[in-house]
Amino acid sequence: MWFYVVVALFSALWSSAFVVGKIALADLDPFTMLSLRFVLSCLLLLPFVLMRPTTAFDQRTIVLGTALGLLNNAVYLGLTFTALTTIRPELVVVVVSCAPFMTTMLVAALGMERLSGRKLAGITIGFFGVVVISGVATTGAPDPLGVALAVAGTAAFATGTVLFRGKAAALPVLPLNFWQSAVGGLALLPVALMVGGPWEPPSVPATLAIVYLAVVVTIGGMALWLVLIRTSGAATASSYHLLNPFFGVLLSCALLGTAFQPADVLGAAIIALGLGLTVRSRS
Repeated sequence: MWFYVVVALFSALWSSAFVVGKIALADLDPFTMLSLRFVLSCLLLLPFVLMRPTTAFDQRTIVLGTALGLLNNAVYLGLTFTALTTIRPELVVVVVSCAPFMTTMLVAALGMERLSGRKLAGITIGFFGVVVISGVATTGAPDPLGVALAVAGTAAFATGTVLFRGKAAALPVLPLNFWQSAVGGLALLPVALMVGGPWEPPSVPATLAIVYLAVVVTIGGMALWLVLIRTSGAATASSYHLLNPFFGVLLSCALLGTAFQPADVLGAAIIALGLGLTVRSRS
């Protein structure tokens, strides 16, 4: 029971980043917003890292944290948030929800996990539910560049998931998260200075959004994500992202006033069916 509560909590936190991020993007460009988010989370994690200097400053932790920071924070979030400026958020969610496919194929190709028919069927059904919720099939053709950015970002995230499962699963979570944040912020800062808009002090809502993203999503959500990879495996944990569109719709209705559609209920039911097949496959 508690396992499913943790999965739901993770999905709610992860999907809230897109809703809250839209508030911050009203004042800041994606690269500046992400740089501020990662710098703040890095500073907040620093005291905890200094309490465990032996493991936090171990060469293996630094190297793998650097790799995860580039893949998960700089490339994945940098590209997907940039894609949000050219295509609809619903379409970005659909593309990001392809991560289970990419992750499953990677771990199967590397011989890390077995690709069962039930697991593949569950992910396929869940992705169909994502498409139903997004309404992407009933709208016009999207911007190809935006789609390409979202696909490239999702591929980077899937690679980071497999990397953690294969090489960093035994390392401490908070130090890894610290190095992810530090590297992500440092990598995106030059981009923000070169291509970002004119910097102005953000409004109070944008500031609160950045604080939320740094504390709740980057620190809390990422910590849960790394723990779920350890307990479920890379492919199964990646399938939990299929719940994100449902929580995204709920949060969008609550915070942004988006109308709730009957297709959301149908899509959520399909996603639950697919996720149930995937988790049973793990058992």
